[in-house]
Amino acid sequence: MEWSLILSLFLFFLVAAMFTGLPVAFSFLAVSGVAIYLMLDVGGLKQLVLGMQSQLSNFNFTPIPFFVIMGEVFFRSGIITRTMDSLSKLVRRVPGRLSVITLLGGGIFASLSGSSLANTAMFGSLMMPEMMRRGYSKEMTTGSIMASGALAMIIPPSNQVVMMGGIASISVAKILVGAIGPGILLLVLYLLYVIISCLRNPSLAPVIEDDESEGLLTTSQKMATIAKDILPLLLIFIVVIGVIFTGVGTATEAAAFGALGSYILAMAYRKFNFKLLFNTIIGSLRTTTMLMLIIGASAGFSQVLSMTGASREAVMAVTSTITSPVLIIFVMMAITFVLGLFIEQSAIMMICLPLFMPIVYAFGIDEIWFAVLFLILLQVGQFTPPVGMSLFVMKGVSPPSVTMQHIIRGAIPFLIIDIIAVVVIVIIPKIVTVLPSLI
Repeated sequence: MEWSLILSLFLFFLVAAMFTGLPVAFSFLAVSGVAIYLMLDVGGLKQLVLGMQSQLSNFNFTPIPFFVIMGEVFFRSGIITRTMDSLSKLVRRVPGRLSVITLLGGGIFASLSGSSLANTAMFGSLMMPEMMRRGYSKEMTTGSIMASGALAMIIPPSNQVVMMGGIASISVAKILVGAIGPGILLLVLYLLYVIISCLRNPSLAPVIEDDESEGLLTTSQKMATIAKDILPLLLIFIVVIGVIFTGVGTATEAAAFGALGSYILAMAYRKFNFKLLFNTIIGSLRTTTMLMLIIGASAGFSQVLSMTGASREAVMAVTSTITSPVLIIFVMMAITFVLGLFIEQSAIMMICLPLFMPIVYAFGIDEIWFAVLFLILLQVGQFTPPVGMSLFVMKGVSPPSVTMQHIIRGAIPFLIIDIIAVVVIVIIPKIVTVLPSLI
């Protein structure tokens, strides 16, 4: 049977399984299990289990629970609410002030949580009521909140980065460091869009007089606020990335330092108790189990591709047809974008990376640069209907007056900004490659 037919049948049954409502991981396990059983009988199932065990034993995945704990601590302790209050006092007389605060808060919390959906849900709950009360347009409100959440997929540490590194067998540490520049680029572009849009059309974010009634802080008060409520969080981010960047420790050890630092900070703010400890551990166990199940299921797909020779034949077909690295990058990015319209991000990684990475190596493309581009395209998928998860999370935390049309219209400008960022990184790859090269 031709490799293209095998691959097409596998993807068809995989998508059909997911459309029945079966979770992504179980869809991959079911289809992979059936395919391997038909090829190798019972012995194939044993080989599938051993392959999953080997995949999950990969040391690259050990930072996941620690990064999840960091996000759980900051979310459940209320520290991020305190930080948002401080940002509100510092950011004054800026067009679209609350949207700017939301994006800045999203950038800070993204460096500590690693979960885009958690960011969207949290900032939706925190900022939407106040933004709606002050007359912000529904599109500006929902768009800036979803953009603040999406930053967590790019700005390290990111659970998706760790999962991608393991599936694609790329250095997690280098992807984390390489994503710093693009994450900052996206945050700056988001902020510029909000400020310029509100300058051109003040009705998007009306200025309410009670903005000024809170009183301006003196310079010493601003410095004290930054030192007390913002610098400690940034210090944890610096420690995590610094441990990786300097080579003092591995990504796992850096993540462990970050998790410990989050608990110490909760103690310093008098937010730590045994209930917080229990809830953060249980929450991290649930999230880590889900992620590891997805990663293990991806091993089955890789085995099917390997046994049928589909991955090898696909690489040979592509390299013999396309000779330009630029064109092959465009093709892979286009495939990722189209899949993002219909399939959840983890499933896209599991489908595409086993096929894409051999092509990346065959064309001599920098794998860290490609990984960051791929990550941004996955982020775009969060914004696109019909299965963009950020859209549904945003709808879940919005009042009934905010329709899905408002949410989609709010997401479109930030989706376009993501595409612009991809183009900029393609033109200037050093935005990604400079820092990893220094490790």
